[in-house]
Amino acid sequence: MWRSGRDHYGLVAIGFHWSIAIAFVGLVGLGAWMVGLTYYDPWYNDSLALHKAIGIAVLALALAKLGWKLIDRKPGYGPEVRAYERAGATATHWILGALLIVLPVTGYLISTSEGAGIDVFGLFEVPAFFDVSGGTRDLAIDLHYYLAYGGIALVGIHAIAALKHTFIDKGSTLIRMLIPRPRSSPVDRSVK
Repeated sequence: MWRSGRDHYGLVAIGFHWSIAIAFVGLVGLGAWMVGLTYYDPWYNDSLALHKAIGIAVLALALAKLGWKLIDRKPGYGPEVRAYERAGATATHWILGALLIVLPVTGYLISTSEGAGIDVFGLFEVPAFFDVSGGTRDLAIDLHYYLAYGGIALVGIHAIAALKHTFIDKGSTLIRMLIPRPRSSPVDRSVK
């Protein structure tokens, strides 16, 4: 039940998927909202601190998920998923995985460009490990912006594909990522 099987996802994979998905969508929403705040808005500093802390948490989750994927099996696609859809799904998963690393790194470069570290929920601080030039900071800002909105578009496509495979193709794509299938109990072969 904790690990994924040949045709289902385990609790750990499901937990990583949904916690990262919710945090990612929340971060993009928070980022879109906070860029409209003025310096004098009471949420100006708090929203930025929250965005940075959640971003670090997403990076940690993404790295943990990557580690888990190295030891957990990846279930196969359902029979309703065509070959070209499998190729698209594989590419989408790789791109989303890369974004979960690149976006926090660009956010880190932006946040630490003045030499200050990032406070993570008051628990610890991620220090500024190196100097960031103005040009690198500007590039990081542009990448962070465009990759975040590109990522949210890709998440939308990913969600639509899962809904299509579930409700139109009558497959189990979405169900497998919502409900872990318990291991079947071993067959009782004892003689009575």
